[in-house]
Amino acid sequence: MIPTMRQLEALVLVYRHGSLTKAAAEMRVTQSAVSLLIRQIEENFQLRLFDRTTRALRPTLACKDAIPIAERILAGANGLARHMSDLVEVKAGRTTIAVSAGVASALLPRVLARYRADYPDIRVEIFDVAPDDLLPFVTAGDAELGIGSVENADTPDVKIETITQSSLSAIGIKDGRFEKASRLTWDSLEKCNLIAMRRGTRIRSQIDDALARTGRQLKPNLEVSLITTALALTAEGAGISILPAHMLPVAQFPTLAAVPLSRPAIIRHVSLVSRADFVLSPAAQRFVETTRQLLSVRRAADRRGDVSAHSSPKKTRPRIQ
Repeated sequence: MIPTMRQLEALVLVYRHGSLTKAAAEMRVTQSAVSLLIRQIEENFQLRLFDRTTRALRPTLACKDAIPIAERILAGANGLARHMSDLVEVKAGRTTIAVSAGVASALLPRVLARYRADYPDIRVEIFDVAPDDLLPFVTAGDAELGIGSVENADTPDVKIETITQSSLSAIGIKDGRFEKASRLTWDSLEKCNLIAMRRGTRIRSQIDDALARTGRQLKPNLEVSLITTALALTAEGAGISILPAHMLPVAQFPTLAAVPLSRPAIIRHVSLVSRADFVLSPAAQRFVETTRQLLSVRRAADRRGDVSAHSSPKKTRPRIQ
């Protein structure tokens, strides 16, 4: 029978102190309890560990051989206990996060910076994936948590929580007029050079479906596959991008502003995605809390109309050329 941790602790303490009384005091048990633990080991392995006299305990050769191994086992167990405690207190550990490309560019940097400031000892592994790959990546167990836009994921295997949302917007260069508009219509963009996501992407499909219901059709001058490409082109004056407002990273593109589009208004969501049958690690749970805290603030600001993407509440209609 494998000795218990309590038996090994008694063995090591009796060896170190050379006394049942001192070992019992450190273990906070009676002397007879320590004596029983030592006797159980001896009977289990049919080995004498201590030669007992009226004045002292003398370790046998077998005891001396066993002590280093027992000490390593106890040290490993204590180390494991400390590590498990650190995991619970988020002082150690790791987590894996999958994010869609747009989220990775626009939203993740701020969340990750706060998280690493609060939990510097946690290793975070980030996987930036295509939007269509986000859900499979999480359900396959390659990441604990996913952040991105997920539509039509009606499956009991997945837990989805919307954490922020914003309108599809016209994103253009600040010129003193454009950024002051509170809202634009799709019709007002008819004569503009438009930059849109390619057909088949989630954003483009949502646009095409919504406009089709009103008898309209989007006719962009440029189509791209990546949000960052659209923003870079817009920043260089190639046209106006049609993207969700939350996908504009203001720090990266300070010359651009986002103005919500209406008639029809089209809303895009960003969600937390996780497996329904998995319990998130403490590190991942704290990442969720940080994400909720930062993005819920952004969402509240967006409802007030005072986010940097459309910072002025004035309802003047800009002239778009």
